[in-house]
Amino acid sequence: MTALLILVLISFLLMLILKVSSIGVKHVGDTYINSQAELFMQSSIENSIMAIEGYERSNDNGCLKHINFISSDGRFESNTTVLRYYCYDMADCPNCDIAVQIQTDRSHGNVLLYTVVSTTSSARNGNKKLKFSRVTLQKP
Repeated sequence: MTALLILVLISFLLMLILKVSSIGVKHVGDTYINSQAELFMQSSIENSIMAIEGYERSNDNGCLKHINFISSDGRFESNTTVLRYYCYDMADCPNCDIAVQIQTDRSHGNVLLYTVVSTTSSARNGNKKLKFSRVTLQKP
C-alpha cells in the first residue's frame, strides 16, 4: 500500500514538473516572437522614412500615404500610414491633402506615422496572432 502511494506521489510530481516546463517553453517562444515583431516594427518605420525621402513629389503624384512591408521570412506584415506631413513651405508638398503648414522651419519635413505590425498566417509563428501599433513623429 505504501509503495502504491509513493508511486502515485512521484507520478503526480513528474506531471507537475512537465506542466511547469511546458509553460516555460511557451513563454520563451512568445517572448521571441514579440521581440521579433518589435524589431520588425522599428525596421519598417526606418524603411518608411527612406521611402518618403525617395518618393518623387510632383504636382501629379501628390504625397506618399501608405507603405507596406513583409518580412523576408514571411512572418510579419507592416502597414504604415502617413497621417500628416508638416511643411513650412507648402510648395514642398504639392497636391498633398494631408500636409499641414507649420510656423517654424525647424520642424519642416516632419511626418506623423501610424505603423501596424501583425503576424501573417505562417506555420513558423505557431499560429500566434500578434498585432502591434505605434504612432511616431519622424524627420526624414
